Amino acid sequence: MPSRVAVKQVNFKKMRGSGRGMAIKTAAVQAADSDDDIDAVLPTPTLAAGSNAYELLLGGLDGRREAPASKARSKASKVKTRLGSSAGATQERAVNSTLAEQPLHDSNDASSSDDADDRSGGATDQPEDAPEVTDQAIADFFTSHFDSSSKVLADDGKPSSTWQDVPGSFPDWPGTSWLSTRQSLPQAYGQLSKYGVKARLQSLWRDAHSIAPPAHQRQPAPKRKRPQDSSTAAEDALGAPHGDSAASLQADFVTLQQAVVFAVCNSYMDLFLPNHPYPARPDAEDHVLDACLLHCINHCSKTAELIKKNNQEAKADPDSEAPRDQGFTRPKVLILLPMRNMALKCILRLLQLTQKETRADSIQGKQRLLEDFGPGEDADEEEERTERGKRVKQQQPAEHRELFNGNCDDHFRIGMKITRGSVRLYSDFYESDIIVASPLALATKLSEDEEEGNAADFLSSIEVLLVGRLDFLQMQNWTHITTVFEALNQVPKGQHGVDIMRVREWYLSGHAKQHRQTILLSSFATAEANALFNRACVNSAGKVRLKVQHKGVLGLTLSPVRQLFERIPSSSAAADAENRFQHFKKRVWLRIKESGASGQLIFVRSYFDFVRLRNLLKEEGASFVGLCEYTKHSDVSRGRSNFFHGRRRIMLYTERAHFYHRYRLRGIKVCLDDFVWPAVAWQC
Repeated sequence: MPSRVAVKQVNFKKMRGSGRGMAIKTAAVQAADSDDDIDAVLPTPTLAAGSNAYELLLGGLDGRREAPASKARSKASKVKTRLGSSAGATQERAVNSTLAEQPLHDSNDASSSDDADDRSGGATDQPEDAPEVTDQAIADFFTSHFDSSSKVLADDGKPSSTWQDVPGSFPDWPGTSWLSTRQSLPQAYGQLSKYGVKARLQSLWRDAHSIAPPAHQRQPAPKRKRPQDSSTAAEDALGAPHGDSAASLQADFVTLQQAVVFAVCNSYMDLFLPNHPYPARPDAEDHVLDACLLHCINHCSKTAELIKKNNQEAKADPDSEAPRDQGFTRPKVLILLPMRNMALKCILRLLQLTQKETRADSIQGKQRLLEDFGPGEDADEEEERTERGKRVKQQQPAEHRELFNGNCDDHFRIGMKITRGSVRLYSDFYESDIIVASPLALATKLSEDEEEGNAADFLSSIEVLLVGRLDFLQMQNWTHITTVFEALNQVPKGQHGVDIMRVREWYLSGHAKQHRQTILLSSFATAEANALFNRACVNSAGKVRLKVQHKGVLGLTLSPVRQLFERIPSSSAAADAENRFQHFKKRVWLRIKESGASGQLIFVRSYFDFVRLRNLLKEEGASFVGLCEYTKHSDVSRGRSNFFHGRRRIMLYTERAHFYHRYRLRGIKVCLDDFVWPAVAWQC
């Protein structure tokens, strides 16, 4: 049981000054008559073990033990025993109060000159975090997930992937149900302190969301509650029958969904959320993404806290065994996003939740970020300058305008290094804590490193992977996603300056993937997304996904739509593409050619299928126009006009072209969606 010394609030400033203050304290120990009196003279939690004042106190107690009075010897022995038992707790609280002023991943005393500047600059401007007093961190899964030496895995080295419904979990999330590989889900709490989030991060979170601090932070704090072991607390929070009520969940959170998402993320279970809505207006806040970003920052903070605490313990006892608290490389969080405009919003939100701009160098590289990720000049913006372009833009859906508002470049990668009192952007990947990139840019980086003979080891120690807008990424090259996932958590080829004696054992044994948390955010679920989540995510903590019942849209049509479904037999999934093409060639195309009707739209999902159909129509001499994502704007305008006026009977149209441009096509009488399983024909 932890000693009351670790939680007692006593002013002990006298002992830090002259020897006279120390004599007063040791004399008080001799005069104490009960254990409660001993508690009153013990040092505060901010007194670090190994300090001069600490050694002076122990020395004074040793002198009292040598005194002839038996009562003094007994009291001195009790005090010294309690000091020894509370040394670890004292060091841990000292770490919590100064973590914001230290680099996040320095495993030794040696650091770069930039880090030294960061530490010197932040000592005066960055206030120390006040220790939490009222709310106990009862749902802190960090220690139980990463510091445990053994995990319950299946025979093939992977965790169990048997899905089961979790009844009664988060009932306030309407129209959905939860599936998990575990029998219970983590409970949601309304106070960030219950998750072990530091006070500084709590304050930044409330400032970003304009949330008032809780009442206990505005009034004198009562006594602390008895601490609880981290592993036991994590198990209790996971299996507890209930959490906070729906009303209290919004104490530190804006919405109930935000509190639920953070609770699941904090449990370090893999999460697939296929109901992430698109933004509907420019000032719309993404509360779900905010919860995920706070979890990423909190993970970096706890990692740094653990390393700093172990560094202090190693200094106090050089002969002790090296702690296993690190990975192969420094980057711990990877965020994948499709375009620069989304990355800009994400990075700015990360900066807002991580560091206040109290000095000019609090955020280094921000101006370069705004220049590189700000609005760019392209053909779409030139078209929007005309009156017709503005009118067409206003006809597009609101979520489409917001998705493609700003810089739409899909090739970017940037590192973020969080140090004491500052955040450095555009840092080298091996010196970064968080990497924000697109799958295309990372795939290019991996290819370049392979050609140059350099291993891409910066992805070897990723512990939290956040993939935003997965449905948007599917409109790009899906191969880049699979390439990045395959490169994650591989054993590196170089040491990169890490102390191999401090690398966790499951890193060395090649089980890093079983400890990586993957968070997938998408507007809807697809076969590719389900396969990625089921096969590439093997977290030993388990998986959880949201099962959404989407509402149909046929009831919103102005005129009745007749649908005809055709079943295409196929022996395997690998043969689906060829079977669909042969079915179209032998049956569907014959009906289209015999009818001779105009206004027939063939909607194609894959660009490869688009090329095969285009070649077929050219061979048959059909009257058609082809529109894909690579078609020039002038050719698109000409083709739409020819199709509307009947000069071209068939239009071949790709899904990506519609996703990126949302053309308003006129003159459609029959829509053939032959390359989406099952085949669908819409007749208006």
